[in-house]
Amino acid sequence: EFTSIIGSSGSGKSTIMNILGCLDTLSGGSYFLDDIDISKSSEDELADIRNKKIGFVFQSFNLLPKLTAFENVELPMIYGGIGVKERREKALKALEMVSLSDKLKNRPTELSGGQRQRVAIARAIVNSPKIILADEPTGNLDSHSEVEIMNIFKELNRSGVTIVMVTHEPEIAVNSRRIITVKDGEVIG
Repeated sequence: EFTSIIGSSGSGKSTIMNILGCLDTLSGGSYFLDDIDISKSSEDELADIRNKKIGFVFQSFNLLPKLTAFENVELPMIYGGIGVKERREKALKALEMVSLSDKLKNRPTELSGGQRQRVAIARAIVNSPKIILADEPTGNLDSHSEVEIMNIFKELNRSGVTIVMVTHEPEIAVNSRRIITVKDGEVIG
């Protein structure tokens, strides 16, 4: 699926995203991901799930400023214990997918906002996750970069990746196949 969660500030969008991403725990109910009861998972199991099954894309990019684009993309694989040769191949492929193979050695400060977000997307997809969680991924971008990012998400979705995107912008949400509206912590539509 490609689903957008919309609502005003404070409506609960990011809380839903944090629960889906195994960053926060539920206060009630159940959450199963690939038949795994998330509430019964240890912190190490949750870290492994986050690294292997979920890719995160944030509004603020969350790139490490001292690392190059290539090194930022490579980072999740280092945590995952993937060997150097495979890491390099996968990082190159991910950067090619977002049209940034010419910016491998650039640090985040040497990239535009749209390019930084594309590096963040490459980092999110490098471990071939089943789900991409994108929290306001176009919030700090110009309209041209917004279109580029939405096109990347649509292509990832066509290739079989589930995308869940939080946004407060209805004009961004219409890019998804399904829109869920949240108000005061409840799904209203």
